Amino acid sequence: MREDGIEYEESKGYEKISLDKILQISGDSGGELKFMFARQIAPSNIETMLSLLYIKKIIDEPKDKVGKVILDILQWGDDNFSFRNDEKKIYVIPQMLYSESKYPIAAVKSKDGLEKYSESMRKLKEYGDRIGDIYLVVDKIIEMIKRTGLEYMGESLKYLEDKGKVTKIKIKTEKGEAIKDAVNILDFWGLTTLYYIVEVSKHIFEINNYKIKEFKDEIELANKDKFDISGYELTFKYKGKELRFRIYDASHIYKEENEKYKKEEKMNSYITLSLYSGSGYILSEVDPEKLDEKIRDFYRKAREATGYDISLLVVDEEELIKRLLKEDGEKLIGKDNYLKLINSKDKIEYINTIYSIGVRFIGKDKVKKFIDTISKIYGI
Repeated sequence: MREDGIEYEESKGYEKISLDKILQISGDSGGELKFMFARQIAPSNIETMLSLLYIKKIIDEPKDKVGKVILDILQWGDDNFSFRNDEKKIYVIPQMLYSESKYPIAAVKSKDGLEKYSESMRKLKEYGDRIGDIYLVVDKIIEMIKRTGLEYMGESLKYLEDKGKVTKIKIKTEKGEAIKDAVNILDFWGLTTLYYIVEVSKHIFEINNYKIKEFKDEIELANKDKFDISGYELTFKYKGKELRFRIYDASHIYKEENEKYKKEEKMNSYITLSLYSGSGYILSEVDPEKLDEKIRDFYRKAREATGYDISLLVVDEEELIKRLLKEDGEKLIGKDNYLKLINSKDKIEYINTIYSIGVRFIGKDKVKKFIDTISKIYGI
């Protein structure tokens, strides 16, 4: 209750926006529409696919207010790795959505020397330092691609080889030490995300021509702070509109803005996201009302610190996966995963199973099936 007796609702720190509001934002910004993902390493396959379908629907609207779409994917290489976190573990032990096929591909820094790495599962499970210091061993990636059938990942590896971004690392083994080729985890999965977007866009946007390259740019946030950014960029056109997808490590932005606004020691990455939103970006994210109170508190505190709500396009993987399973569960994720899901009596186990399914990879042979099923369910 305000002093004048008028009731008001305290800001949640986010605003869920409709298609009409998105088109209004685009019109107000001269036809430019900006989205963002916030992921430590990369967005998952299903949320990427769903976001691209939404982008197509927005461009297809007859109001013709969209001239250009930008999607920035913010990595966080300075965040600590945790093997217990599915969203992080999947990038060192890839697993198919519809099978149990998985294969460890990482080497992590050993504590006894900066230039020594270990491939052992024990070291991988113990590792809790920077994500950006993890390297993926090239021969393991090649074997993983053969085992899982995730062919598009080979394009990322070839790009890094052609650009001289394959490095030599000293690996500790049971027999001593060996020198192996390796690539940085953020480089590999950043590029792989873009090549996956290409794979999906061949079906969604029917593209043939595209360009992937390194980029350097400067970004200005709502508070007028400017930052240099660099990473990888994919561009193509659909119906004469330019689509631009960029992925880069935003650790320096998270750190500086958190330091500027923080009132407590804990890092609040939503501070940076609110400043992106204040400068016109729309966050593609799960509905905060389905998250725990700790995350919702981060949203609120970011709003209190910066004065900006986070504009939110809800990309609800949990609900989508439930509906996908009802639609064609066994064919999409395989009999074993399907039976495990529907036989689960415990709600927490059920949600955890849905979540773990959500972060896995979709092979090239199933991409069109998933797109068609999602389009049918959502009408997009």
